Amino acid sequence: MKRINLIFPALLLLAVACKHKPQQPAGDVQPTQDSLNSGTYLPISDFIKNDIVRVDTYAGGILKKMNTEGRKDSAYIQPAEFHKLASQFLLTELDSASFHAHFTEHSLMDETTEMLNFIYTAKDPGSSLRNVMAFLQPSLATDQVKRIYMERSFNSGDTTIEQKLTWKMMEYFYVITIRQPKNGPAVTSMEKVIWDPQDFAD
Repeated sequence: MKRINLIFPALLLLAVACKHKPQQPAGDVQPTQDSLNSGTYLPISDFIKNDIVRVDTYAGGILKKMNTEGRKDSAYIQPAEFHKLASQFLLTELDSASFHAHFTEHSLMDETTEMLNFIYTAKDPGSSLRNVMAFLQPSLATDQVKRIYMERSFNSGDTTIEQKLTWKMMEYFYVITIRQPKNGPAVTSMEKVIWDPQDFAD
């Protein structure tokens, strides 16, 4: 009887492992079951907040890099400025009730990166937050969120602002901003904040 009890969990783990085994050529994207079916969305804000706590706890130095139309600058920043810049990712639209009500979800398995991609799209085309993507590394233990990507579009006075925001867990985040005045050329800038020393040279 003990032998049967040991075999059953082993078969269960084998079945789960086979589920993640690539079935298509490299580069193909394979649909997977949506987490929407279980009535839950990924807690995007919580992932980012947890990473902010890790930065507060472990980061030895925080480097900020700026690139505006080819003009580059960099400087080390204090935790207070880090928090201010990181707050760009902590949007009210990501609050649980609002996120469920105003975004649809679907998921894909990217066979090239072996990542599960959870994609959230705003139901209202006029929403300032258009898209959110979370990239997860599947495992038999605990799936790990590796990266979060967002797209925003809004107006400030007579200027249209588009942003692409990327948060790489335990390493850095960056925000690409395109400002398009009503009269005049667009200006593109990138702001990157790094706390993993291995990425300081990038």
